[in-house]
Amino acid sequence: MPQSLQIGWIDYGSRDRNKILSILSLLSAPEAVDELGIGVVRDGFADLLFPGTSTIQTRAKYFLLVPYIMMELERENIMNPKVFLDRLSIEEIALISILKKDNAEGVIGGRSGEKLQRKPSSIYWNGINTFGIFQNYSRLSLNGYTRAVCALKREERMLSAAGHIDKGEGADDADKMYCGASGFWRVPPPPENWRESVTIELTDEEAGFLRDRIIKSEHSKDSLLAHILRNNLYEVVTYDDISIIGKKFELPQDIREDYEMAQRFAEFIYGANIRFNVILSDGQNDEANEEWKIWYGSVTNGFVRNYDIYEAVNRLSISRHNRARMIPFFDKWKKAVLSGDVAVMDNLIIAREIELKGKERAKLNSENSSWQDGVWLGGRRLQYRFRNTRRLIEDICNGLGVDKNV
Repeated sequence: MPQSLQIGWIDYGSRDRNKILSILSLLSAPEAVDELGIGVVRDGFADLLFPGTSTIQTRAKYFLLVPYIMMELERENIMNPKVFLDRLSIEEIALISILKKDNAEGVIGGRSGEKLQRKPSSIYWNGINTFGIFQNYSRLSLNGYTRAVCALKREERMLSAAGHIDKGEGADDADKMYCGASGFWRVPPPPENWRESVTIELTDEEAGFLRDRIIKSEHSKDSLLAHILRNNLYEVVTYDDISIIGKKFELPQDIREDYEMAQRFAEFIYGANIRFNVILSDGQNDEANEEWKIWYGSVTNGFVRNYDIYEAVNRLSISRHNRARMIPFFDKWKKAVLSGDVAVMDNLIIAREIELKGKERAKLNSENSSWQDGVWLGGRRLQYRFRNTRRLIEDICNGLGVDKNV
């Protein structure tokens, strides 16, 4: 029987634990399995096209629910970061049963319940920052935020004890509410007793707010995601593949350049993913065999010969270390395809997996590995988180009451 990989770590605290849980959660996502070591390029283009998203985000509502909870906790007299995080976890767990009451889809923790490890706050924190929902001028981490809030509370208590606290004469109460007790937040306050009527669906106000944040935030305003929302291209939620977007819509030049570059890379590397599955099944995977015929027949008309193996890594500012690991593989794959020798291609794929994982863990090199009918490993043609983003766009569309078929 194949031996499963066991991962262990010394738990020094919530920060270290969250990092590990983040990695493990990503490994379970549909596009996360990276058998050929191209994940840096995949994720780089995903960040350009759909910033603030991830493969484990489920519903857009969490971009509001997480701030709602944090803003409430800020109003409490919590001065210990660990206590703040513990309370945050308790509130997030309590929200599961409330959101599930209508059998809603995409409720985080819907199955695991109180055993939920990766909380919405950590899953959505990057997006909350990226869209400027959290006014974060120094890119505070979630742990950094809790420390800052508690430090402000301690300072407030000392000033109050010394009689130096500013009662806020002249301040705009509405603006105080908008920014939360700490001033970190750029989000409308939730209705009073919001938990009593909250659902996983966005209200009209929430959908409009989130759309506005995405199209105006410095870190997302020039993205494909912002372009879709800015121009009400909501029919994208009916698309099954990211490649349809470029065929249906005129895109601004800078967005189109990134989009087409991402598509070229997806096409270039897809053949390697197909061969991986052909080898894994020892030629028994009929789907992979058919996909190979289609792919090889379509790319040998000049696409591979003219493909610039440097364009993607140069555009994404890939580190020197990662470039050194990827560029030789891209170059060898290009030459192998142009040679027309399938054995050369397959040997390259086998060698690549061994290079990345070692002989003992490499699926193509292990006698213990066995292919199961219907199993496809290593991902299909890259979608760059489009399918996850599509769900978020649909939530905004529904919240605004827009007909996505128009």
